[in-house]
Amino acid sequence: MSTASPNIEGVEAAFWHVDDADWTPVQRQRNADGTVAVVREKWPIMRPDFLSAYVHYDPGMVVRRHGHRSNHIVFVLDGGAWIGDDWCTAGTHIHVPLGATFGPIVAGPDGVTCWELSFGEFGGWGDEQALYDREIEARGVTPLPDPPLDLADWFQDPRGDVGAERGTPRVPGLLETITMMDQLEWTEVKRQRNADGSVSAVREKWPIAQPDFMTAYIEYDSGMITRRHGHFGHHLVWVIAGGAWFGDRWCPAGTHIELPFGAAFGPIIAGDEGTLFLEITNGDFRSWGDQPETFDEAVAARAVTPLPDPPIELGAWFEDKRGYWAPNGQPSTS
Repeated sequence: MSTASPNIEGVEAAFWHVDDADWTPVQRQRNADGTVAVVREKWPIMRPDFLSAYVHYDPGMVVRRHGHRSNHIVFVLDGGAWIGDDWCTAGTHIHVPLGATFGPIVAGPDGVTCWELSFGEFGGWGDEQALYDREIEARGVTPLPDPPLDLADWFQDPRGDVGAERGTPRVPGLLETITMMDQLEWTEVKRQRNADGSVSAVREKWPIAQPDFMTAYIEYDSGMITRRHGHFGHHLVWVIAGGAWFGDRWCPAGTHIELPFGAAFGPIIAGDEGTLFLEITNGDFRSWGDQPETFDEAVAARAVTPLPDPPIELGAWFEDKRGYWAPNGQPSTS
């Protein structure tokens, strides 16, 4: 794994909140009772080679079985939906690797809200049309024309793509992986002794832990402090519950953070209710510490004593970087 030049001058974290943008309808249907259901999206990031989307499905909305033209992640934030034969509620993590498909997706009676990410070309392509036809017939649903999208010049609308004009990347036998967070055990990764003698911790669950890709479900106890840091890959954070200070910025639930390679954020200080994150790193997920004096100031102000890091067992490939501080502006090869 390369750990060269972690600090890049001028590269900064980008913060966004769900209230910062309006919804854009992207798909519609007429239900059996005459009402119209919609899929709506907000886009913290939309680039030709990457998409981060906040997506809401109205109750009963049906979306075709499909894949994407890149590695794709879906995390259910609220409500629930059938994804194929699996009932998926808040805390469900779905990994759809390039070449796999998933669905049809049928939103439950409360609708469903998700965070979806495509690490590459994000366009979807339909698969096994008969499954979609069966679902809408069973529910008396009539698909309606897709609402127009006025986006960048490079945007090629994928909503009607069924692989007729462009071959699909389908890999026979390759399947999506659905993981419920309550199926995984917590692993403590950071600890501190507080001024009152109690111990706070950071705990993580890892739906995916690979040398070049990680998704982590992370819980901070109230008042927990972690250093200002960056990662050796493209890093994304969604604040699911509670809130935390990232440096001088308060980030409540619904905050989306992009941390490009070369940038750092923090120190992170969990609020009074603690906080819950989903973090995703495309590339080497390990961290490098930045500006150690900011961490020293934060723990001193709260009379916190950092405790030794609990051991982590991820595999022979894993080299622990939790104690590594990058030389500011200097290449790192360790």
